[in-house]
Amino acid sequence: MKLEIVADRRLHPATFLTRAIKSLPQYALGLPAMVGMVSGSGLRILILIALGGIAAALAGGYLYWRRFRYGVGNREIVIESGIFHRQRRVIPFDRIQDIDIEQGLLSRLFGTAKVKIETGGGSKNEGDLDSVALEEAHRLREILRRGHQAGPAEGQDIVEAPSPIDEPLIFGMDLRRVLLAGLFNFSLIYLAFIFGGLEYLEAWFGIDPWSLDWIGPARSLAAEVSWAATAFAFLVIIILGVVVGILRTIARDYNFRLTRVPGGLRRQRGLFTLSEVVIPFRRVQLAVIQAGLVARYFGWYRLEFQTLNADAARSGHQVAAPFARIEEVLPILGAVHKATMPPDRDYVRVSKRHILRQSLRWLSLGALFILGLSIAWPPGLALLLVLPLGVAAAALQWRHHRYCPTPDAIHVRQGWLTRRLWIVPYEKIQSISVDQGPLQRKLSLASIAIDTAGASLLRAPNIINLPAADAESLAARLMVAHLEARAMLRRRVKTPIS
Repeated sequence: MKLEIVADRRLHPATFLTRAIKSLPQYALGLPAMVGMVSGSGLRILILIALGGIAAALAGGYLYWRRFRYGVGNREIVIESGIFHRQRRVIPFDRIQDIDIEQGLLSRLFGTAKVKIETGGGSKNEGDLDSVALEEAHRLREILRRGHQAGPAEGQDIVEAPSPIDEPLIFGMDLRRVLLAGLFNFSLIYLAFIFGGLEYLEAWFGIDPWSLDWIGPARSLAAEVSWAATAFAFLVIIILGVVVGILRTIARDYNFRLTRVPGGLRRQRGLFTLSEVVIPFRRVQLAVIQAGLVARYFGWYRLEFQTLNADAARSGHQVAAPFARIEEVLPILGAVHKATMPPDRDYVRVSKRHILRQSLRWLSLGALFILGLSIAWPPGLALLLVLPLGVAAAALQWRHHRYCPTPDAIHVRQGWLTRRLWIVPYEKIQSISVDQGPLQRKLSLASIAIDTAGASLLRAPNIINLPAADAESLAARLMVAHLEARAMLRRRVKTPIS
């Protein structure tokens, strides 16, 4: 008879305080409404309301900590949570896909960490432990990865996880590299916050942000704004975009370290939130090397691994090198799988009829959109003059779309602005399909869709617009290579290590 695992462990006592601090902004959002309700009632009422919000946040944090427990058995971890509605979750070890450790500013202050247990379920926070002591977080990760029992018996010492300092460094980014990477990460996200804030001007202060009436004389001045002022405004937007890009990159990739651990790679990064992720080799499905137009001109690339990640927002992609030279990328690839990089002359272009098909698609869709736009805005009909640019874009897309089968993997190149090189080991292929649309059938073309576990619907190593006969032949070759690779993998697993 199987014994029920007892959830006899609690989170770190600092949990209730950190959760209370994190929840205070939620109470702050209601302050404007409270100010309007008690206006004229005096400062004492406002202070009492603020103290009541702080007390409510502390009480909620304490109840969460008091009612949250977990326990680790031989084959599963059990989590019990809920203040009024109790929930008991049992997560078997063999369903766990990854375990991440995160440390925000508050966590580092209290010496705690958040353990994120990712499974194949639909919930992103199905197994989050927020927060446990940092040593406990590392110990839990080792236990859950290896499937060991829940720690030592009473009176025995806890065996600590290997220190990241003792692990060989494969790739790292100092502050100078991070700042340089930020220059290539132009961002206009700040505009969303500015326009979002303008929406509150009318609600709170009775000011219409989209009218110049509220600034009086400036309205007449606005009609005389010169092209120089407009150019200056665009320059300010660009400078702010560069600054925001640098700040976001520093916050995300500060002190980036990629080290080698048994059976995988450990990635650490972050300024405000320190995240630590282990990428197991067995979870890696394919590799993607990509670069934008400007970064590629200066020789900088980004390496990602598609993994069996439960977080759909990341589409199963883990960044291994966000800003690296190609000679720094190759050793990381070599640590994961033995696929070699073929020379450029071995890559094969798709059919030149790719240009005709893509041009017809883009021209027809663009013409329909412009004609529809011209009904409401007649001058928009002039946009028909830019439609020939679609032919140039199709030609550039054909020029840079190539593929190359090697003994270990299929390499696929895509894109002309942002170029991507997909490296798919044969044993990781889930399915291979040959697709033909109506226009492709007319042009005797076909596309090959290569599916891997954890793949994104929008980003995939598909080979588009091959001659139909070549597509069938290549699909058959890929399937044979996949079956041979899987058979070789099974033989390696069954062969005892002498």
